[in-house]
Amino acid sequence: MSLPPWQQRFAAELDAREPPVTPGMQVYHHNVRAQFRNALRVSFPIVAELVGEARFTTLAEEFRQRNPSRSGDLHPSGANFPIFLATTPDAVDTDHLDLAELATLEWAWQCALIAPDQPAIDAAALAVFRPEEWPSLRLQLQPSLTVLRSRSPVISYWQAQRKPKERPQRTSGPEQAWLVGTPRGPVLQSCNAGTADWLEAIAAGASLTAALNTIDERAQNDSTPTTEVDVAAVLHGLFAHGAVVHVNLDAANHA
Repeated sequence: MSLPPWQQRFAAELDAREPPVTPGMQVYHHNVRAQFRNALRVSFPIVAELVGEARFTTLAEEFRQRNPSRSGDLHPSGANFPIFLATTPDAVDTDHLDLAELATLEWAWQCALIAPDQPAIDAAALAVFRPEEWPSLRLQLQPSLTVLRSRSPVISYWQAQRKPKERPQRTSGPEQAWLVGTPRGPVLQSCNAGTADWLEAIAAGASLTAALNTIDERAQNDSTPTTEVDVAAVLHGLFAHGAVVHVNLDAANHA
């Protein structure tokens, strides 16, 4: 048998759902699954703990069948795991938690761990602007900053599992948070819905005031109450955690 057909047969037996007949190939077959599952568990440790070893093994293998790794680096393989869980009927809800939302949070954390960060600035950068200019200020945020939203209380659950001694209070409804990578590691900050909307507008390039106006317009269009945004507190958190890399004046909106 020439090399290409042998390689194709070897790859097919590795990817096959059932173990090969050849004992030697069974070892490779098992190792491929074990390594893939372990890499997935590293990226999604709390999902794995929540569903248990047996169920996670089943989910990991089903996911691998649909999303086989095409790289020697197994880390990127986890990118589609939240989508997989969202489309798997028996993996939607556990203990009133949406597994896909929990996986989305865990993957965002993993991406923040390895995301390149830009040099951050501190709040002193605001001092060069006159107070009347502040409403027209625009913030450039770290590329890794992500706003997270969930319908189930996965954010408080995730925080409680990571810091069991502190046991942050777990809520019972939708939650929001922002996440950013820093040289000291990722930072996750819970926030209300209005703050999440405001941060998304800021990240999209809106000025401080224009972002607030966006929230008001959205609330009017959706006929939903506007959630109060403590701009001073949010700004303090962004600067304190190194989430701001540049501040400039939006001349178009500044009288």
